Amino acid sequence: MKEEMLIIGSKKRLKNITDKKFNTCFIFPLSEFETVFGSMWGHGLSEEELNVEQKMNRAKWEQVRMNVLNKGNAQRRALQTEIDLYDVKLNRYHMEFRTLGGKNNGKEE
Repeated sequence: MKEEMLIIGSKKRLKNITDKKFNTCFIFPLSEFETVFGSMWGHGLSEEELNVEQKMNRAKWEQVRMNVLNKGNAQRRALQTEIDLYDVKLNRYHMEFRTLGGKNNGKEE
C-alpha cells in the first residue's frame, strides 16, 4: 500500500512539474514576443486607439497566438495522458552520515 501511494504521489508530482515547465515553453515566448513586437499591433491599446495597420496586425497576432496556445495545450494534455501510461517512482536523494569510530575530525585520537 505504501509503495502504491508513493507511485501515485510520484506520478502526480511529475505531472505537475511537467505541466508548469511545458507551459513556460510556450507562454513565456508569447509574452516576450508581445513585449518586443507588440507595438506593431498596438499591444496595450484599446481597439479604438489602433490605426489601420495595427488593426490588421492585431488580427494576425491573435490568430497566431490562439494557434500556439491551442497546439501547446493539446500537446500538454497528450503529455499528461502519456505519463498516465507509466508507473513513476520518485528517487529522492539519500545521504548517510557515518561517524568514524575512534577518530576526531578524521585524525586518530
